[in-house]
Amino acid sequence: MASELEEAITTAGAVSPLIPKAISPLLLEYQRRYAPLLAAIPSRQWNSTQYFFNRRVARPDSGGVVDGGARPIGNSTYEQAVFNIRLFQAVGSVTGFAQTVTRDVVGDLRQLELDGTVTSMLWTLENSFVWGHDGATANGQYPICSGLDYLVSNWTAGTGSNNYVNALDINNTFGLHYLDQLIDLVETNAAMPVGSNWMFVMSPRMASAVSQSLVAQQRFAAPTTQIGAGLNVPTYRDIPIIKSSFLSPRSNTMGTVTTATSTSGGSLAAATYYYRVSAVVARFGEISASTEVSQTTTGSASTVTLSFSTPTNLPDSATPVLYKVYRSTATGTESLIGTVDAFDTTGAATTSIVDTGANLLTNSSGNTGPAAYQGTNSGALPRGGANAQEDVYLIPRDENFMVRPYTRDMQILPLAPTVTAPDSLPFAVLCDTTLACRGSRYVGRLSRLSATL
Repeated sequence: MASELEEAITTAGAVSPLIPKAISPLLLEYQRRYAPLLAAIPSRQWNSTQYFFNRRVARPDSGGVVDGGARPIGNSTYEQAVFNIRLFQAVGSVTGFAQTVTRDVVGDLRQLELDGTVTSMLWTLENSFVWGHDGATANGQYPICSGLDYLVSNWTAGTGSNNYVNALDINNTFGLHYLDQLIDLVETNAAMPVGSNWMFVMSPRMASAVSQSLVAQQRFAAPTTQIGAGLNVPTYRDIPIIKSSFLSPRSNTMGTVTTATSTSGGSLAAATYYYRVSAVVARFGEISASTEVSQTTTGSASTVTLSFSTPTNLPDSATPVLYKVYRSTATGTESLIGTVDAFDTTGAATTSIVDTGANLLTNSSGNTGPAAYQGTNSGALPRGGANAQEDVYLIPRDENFMVRPYTRDMQILPLAPTVTAPDSLPFAVLCDTTLACRGSRYVGRLSRLSATL
């Protein structure tokens, strides 16, 4: 005779198909990000495809004169700048059947999908506001706006109204003195005090490094400040510290890159060229650059083709939106020569980049891309190595200096079912916007910092 335990086990196994499945109604949101920039940067309605604004870059000259004398007539100098408003879009749908059969578990499935799509859009916008490049994607099917990585990148003094430095390459471990150096940099350029109307933007890990450095001073420091409804953040020297997931250091690395050369079609001189390639990944950020590769060219009209596979094993199955190419003629000294779209003009994924010596073309078979290098910057160096490297920004919260113009801000557009999909409940989420840095001297950046906890 079977024991009670044996009988219970046997009975449970026999009737298991008849036992109803109990599913928790609590849905775990497995993908999360810090995305505060959209809330922290001033916004303004703008009903146009481009955001134009004027700025005075020089005032009339003045000085002493002799009694009865006069100085020459002087005038201010003005210039006009423009940022393209870019359309960001997401399309989703559920079926009426799915809406009905999931009601007891998740409630309104369509609303759940709408909420998730809006959140995903926020992450896409923030990623573009940090890593985007307007020029690299302008000719493609998926244009995005430029972000801080490009807008805050004056590594050396320029000319005219840009005769200042607003970005510093640290390539070292974090210390509070670097934040002081960043504040002093912006104050020198702006010729005004930097305080609560600015904000530091950094990764959660870097924010922890700042907090650890302030342990000894906590009794003297203001613990938090409020920069928005319900958004309380810590401060350093009265400047709010904002955390963004899109600045976190990435352990992901660009895969193998191979090279080839042609003796015609370009303008590269005979030399040995060294390259590294990195990818900017959707809703993620820039990953570490590839291992260095080299290619020797001959003649004076050569090109170099860099071939690779689309990076895989990325979080949340994300895919690249941009590739950044670093080059040098000496090993280990590569700097950024240009940024390209992760898709060519046909919408196909970029798997090769042709360096002609004048520009970077995507997919050698089509040879598509901007007519010139986009984002060339000898001060921007690849990330990688033993220590995870990241950036810290100091940006204003004043509309005079930085603003987010928008045409439609997170508009939800219901779509109609079609004859081929009569049971669908489709929708679109739309946002037309850009990040307009009205004055580059009012922003600052520390690059290639490592946070040790």
